[in-house]
Amino acid sequence: MMRYVIVGGSIAATTALNVIRANRLDAEIQVVADEARPFYYRALIPFLLDNSRSVEELLFTEQPTDDERVQFRHDRCIGVDPQQGAIGLASGGTLPYDRLLLAAGSSSLTPDIAGVDSKGVFSLRDLDEALKVRAYLKGCKNAVVIGGALAGIKMAEALQRTALQVAVVEQRRHILPHIADTETAQRIGQRLGQEGMEILTSDSAAEILASDGKVTGVRLSSGKTVPADLVLLMTGVQPNIEFLAGSGIALDQAVLTDQEMQTSVPDIYAAGDMVQIHDPVMGKDVVSALWGNAVHMGRTAGFNMSGIKALAPPLLSSFNSTEIAGLPIISAGLLHTQSEQYAVYAEAQDENYRKLIFAQDRLVGMIFLGKVNRAGVYTNLIRNRIPLGDRRDALIREVMGEIA
Repeated sequence: MMRYVIVGGSIAATTALNVIRANRLDAEIQVVADEARPFYYRALIPFLLDNSRSVEELLFTEQPTDDERVQFRHDRCIGVDPQQGAIGLASGGTLPYDRLLLAAGSSSLTPDIAGVDSKGVFSLRDLDEALKVRAYLKGCKNAVVIGGALAGIKMAEALQRTALQVAVVEQRRHILPHIADTETAQRIGQRLGQEGMEILTSDSAAEILASDGKVTGVRLSSGKTVPADLVLLMTGVQPNIEFLAGSGIALDQAVLTDQEMQTSVPDIYAAGDMVQIHDPVMGKDVVSALWGNAVHMGRTAGFNMSGIKALAPPLLSSFNSTEIAGLPIISAGLLHTQSEQYAVYAEAQDENYRKLIFAQDRLVGMIFLGKVNRAGVYTNLIRNRIPLGDRRDALIREVMGEIA
């Protein structure tokens, strides 16, 4: 029997696990995850807050542990020893492997703010934490979300659906900096404001105020004080790579891999949020926490761990498809640029907005708000850096003409 060990219960881990199960009937697979309930749709966590989804609805329909070849351990990996071919466990002892997948994901960043340890302050990253927030909501009237990126806005919308008065604090000039430009963010922010949400940009939390250890508000750098019975810290994530110290696995901002998702150590692979990718549009290595990228990486790792050669496709660090305040938005590639080397085309009509960014005849960035038809076609052009030649102008006319 080939012994496989997978560290993590994320979508990258699950995807790899299912590929291995399908291709290696002789597999003996052990999953080590520090969440008691892995294998669920993390993107649906906000819907737990307002009870629009149950825990059962977040779980994968097919649980990998239903396979008798798969054993799940609720434990934490504290080290990797390639010489011994084993990982260390927080509960004590080691677990041997023939092939190892590192898919331990990322953790919430806790900002250095006075009062951050007050009762009623949460860093919402996993399912169990969401259930704690939901229980704490009873009797709350005001909530402050610190961080206006996509995850923060999604949580803010969920809190607002519970009839709380919600304020979002974002230190940058506009919300959704990783998926929207200024124009898009203003349009979405206006819709959120019409629904009663307060958006506070170009400001930051200086202190979380509390009485008897329980949060009462947030004092901002501008001097403004926002009342709060509940504070969510949504200020970003960091890859879980601390346990790899001394393992010999090459690290930079995150784990380094080749296109087969193999690390610098043979028979050890990595996928998901803890991996550093090369963005073909940005032309640099970055850390990406996108669900779609994690799926691609997990699938690639699973095939290669199964002995079937596969290469990861080009991965964009910026690619999102979602809906905010009732407005669909799809964006990909380069979204912000002032450089003369790029040509920018934008068109707006009513609630619809479209933006294309070109580097000569290559599409390198796009934002579709409202009408998002055929966005997948244009995303493919960006991801694969396809030269358009004299078709570029026709594409611009086509995209902008569809907005009406």
